[in-house]
Amino acid sequence: MWETAARSTRQCCVNRGDENAESSVVPYHPGSGFWDILWSSSCQRTSRPRVPAAAVEELSRDGQIAQSQSVVRRHIAGLPGKEHLLAYSIVPDPNGYGTSSGSRLPRANFLPCNTTAAIPIENDNFVGKVLLLYRPTEGLDRGHPYYDHFRSRKRGWELRLQGKFKKAPRGRLYVGAVLRDFNYDQPVASTSILAMNTAITLVKYTYRIYFSWGARCKEALQPDAELGHAVSDLTVFDQIIITPASRPIPPICSDLDEPSDVYGLSLMRRDVGLAEYSRMVQEVESSLNTQDTYTFRLWGPAPFLDVLNWQLKMGARVSLDHFMQDFPIHVCMYDLPDGHDQTSDDPRHLESKKRYYFDFMGWSNVVSIAPAIFQRYVFQNAPDGFVMQLSRQFSNNSFHSLNSGSFMSVESTASRRPFWRRWLDRLRWIPKSTCNFNSLPQPLPA
Repeated sequence: MWETAARSTRQCCVNRGDENAESSVVPYHPGSGFWDILWSSSCQRTSRPRVPAAAVEELSRDGQIAQSQSVVRRHIAGLPGKEHLLAYSIVPDPNGYGTSSGSRLPRANFLPCNTTAAIPIENDNFVGKVLLLYRPTEGLDRGHPYYDHFRSRKRGWELRLQGKFKKAPRGRLYVGAVLRDFNYDQPVASTSILAMNTAITLVKYTYRIYFSWGARCKEALQPDAELGHAVSDLTVFDQIIITPASRPIPPICSDLDEPSDVYGLSLMRRDVGLAEYSRMVQEVESSLNTQDTYTFRLWGPAPFLDVLNWQLKMGARVSLDHFMQDFPIHVCMYDLPDGHDQTSDDPRHLESKKRYYFDFMGWSNVVSIAPAIFQRYVFQNAPDGFVMQLSRQFSNNSFHSLNSGSFMSVESTASRRPFWRRWLDRLRWIPKSTCNFNSLPQPLPA
């Protein structure tokens, strides 16, 4: 009997015949030994046509891209009214989707705006919650969940972040815009330089700005090439509240302009002036830890940045599409090694030296978004129960095919503009001509 079993085992393992397996049921033949039936059944029941691992991986990636596209379509379709903001929290996924290089695509978790409760966020370095508020372009009415907040203020939007550092910052923290998704295979046009210099002039007396166009053309192909930056230190926040572990945490959805002392130390730029605020923030920055809870509020750039219409306001309105093309913007907080800006011979903010605490990616639904973005992130819905709290009675949203080279949302806004404005918007301040290097955006490292 054991010889029969061994013979059946050898025959099964040598003569798999996967391509000839037509049935998963082994017929019973009188006279067959028990072991013959057992081993034969086991092999034939598991025989299936094989698919190469690379093909399975490619199918998985294609399916994931299609799923991400479908998710974002639903997010756009769910926006109320006309001009609105799409925002996502970028988080490296430890259980992400592998690629042939072993890298994993980060998650892009949807952040609905104007929610009545803050949305939880977490990564390896920070845990907390975020609240994105803005005044609708259709007008502010009592149905808006933050009607009382916006009706007495001129600001068009506000960002609130609250949480704890899971790792204490090593050196100075930087907050601002980083072009993590962009085509750097092109030079910077002189008109772009002129426009950006004008924009920086408007804010340089309020913020200490580090600005870089990023490595371009051949330099952009080098390992760890610098990305485009427009960042400042923690003074970019208009208010910071430091709450010790023994104190109650301030309710992030409430009016925090004059918080009670029970919540800890509150710093507000407008109350003490820029110079004193900078001094106080430097003291706070030197004592950042993993026990206290920090609440950050940002609205200062709102007079210069119209996020809903995707425009810079510099006297005249200039579309961010001229600078960003069809890529989203990332608002990030990261640190660099201690002493980087004093002792380092290389002042660049390189990705290999950074540690990110948050990364919020966003764009307005009035502009196109590059289909390549779906190859870089796994887009996901917001947690259950977190939806935009505005009723959607109508929608102007319409979609072009992703295969046409754009991911559109709203057409009617563009169609009702004057002809000269539509023609002007076709002009790229950053030329489309490349530097003879076909460099495509690559997936971000996990």
